Amino acid sequence: MSSSHTPETHAVASLKRVISLLENENVQLHHKITKKPALSLTREGQVVRRVVTLVEPVADLIAEYDRCEIQATEQQASSNSEVIPPTPEQQRTYHAYEKLIQWCPSVHKLVGPAADADTASFEVAFACRELQKGADGARGDDGAMLKAAVAQWLNESQPPPDPPFSSWEKYGRGFNHDITGKLLCPVDYDWSNADIRSAIREFQPDFRVTAHSWPSFLYTDGDYDPTRPAKGLFKGKYLVMAFRCIFTSPSSALNELNSGNIPRASQPIRTAQKTRCHVARLLKMKTVQPRAIAYVATQLRFAFSSCSSWMIVDEDFNHEEFYHNIVDYFELPSSPQKVDELNDLLMWWKQRIFGRENTAHYRPQPVDSLSVSLSRRA
Repeated sequence: MSSSHTPETHAVASLKRVISLLENENVQLHHKITKKPALSLTREGQVVRRVVTLVEPVADLIAEYDRCEIQATEQQASSNSEVIPPTPEQQRTYHAYEKLIQWCPSVHKLVGPAADADTASFEVAFACRELQKGADGARGDDGAMLKAAVAQWLNESQPPPDPPFSSWEKYGRGFNHDITGKLLCPVDYDWSNADIRSAIREFQPDFRVTAHSWPSFLYTDGDYDPTRPAKGLFKGKYLVMAFRCIFTSPSSALNELNSGNIPRASQPIRTAQKTRCHVARLLKMKTVQPRAIAYVATQLRFAFSSCSSWMIVDEDFNHEEFYHNIVDYFELPSSPQKVDELNDLLMWWKQRIFGRENTAHYRPQPVDSLSVSLSRRA
């Protein structure tokens, strides 16, 4: 009896066997990847928006690292290769990647050398997806929490607002209300001037509200001195309260209302542990990070606004640009004197949030000029 199998059927059968083997390998690979629970990566991703970057996807940060590595390899291989400097956007993304591997240990392991390139690629894609889920979820949770908290803080202020603020409806906020309008007003404009208030509310081009001006809530009591524009900047009461609300607990934020200018001890943090997961302690954050200040300022600006859902651009105001302006203020100081000013500012923040201890990070002791060192050299 002659065989009915043709060369074509043998080829199809062979391909089916190959496909079956590949599918089986894929299942085994996926099982290997997901041995680390996705929940742990999602939880780890909650740090991304808070101290790494406001909007950039995790995958884009890793892709920028890969681009830099490939470019460096090509330049080493070719002696005639021209060194192409990174664009400001590429440089900003790479700095964010450096923060990512600092705060997300899983990423540091994933981008290292791997025996199997396909496995590494699958691991990175899976991790990026879970980290991204945690990042965006945390930003949404923080926004919802501040939305309600801000209404409570403002309603408890004296004299009480009229009309009072709703904890779930934002239409009555922003420039629609005199209190939030004053907090959001750029310090370059005088909110007490009725004509200027009207001009801002009517979107007149000479009084646009953009990220090129600091909003008054960033300053101590909203006071801005154009001859000393950095005086009181990033010391606003509600900014500190919002930081406490996100990184310690909503209850600890209320302690700021009566704290005056006296740095708070770390006792409210210990109290908050009993009722709420302490974000700063989970992150092992012992100092206030500049990107955390930028994140909180952006979230607070959104909470004060009448914008009902998160968006990068609100009318003329770009939240991403606002965030980057704050990050650059801290991370790109213009002079050695500015470095000292920023260290003093961050020490003020550290004492405000974590207490008076462990300030050597910002102001190290001059040990060589103290008695122990002097006596040893005598």
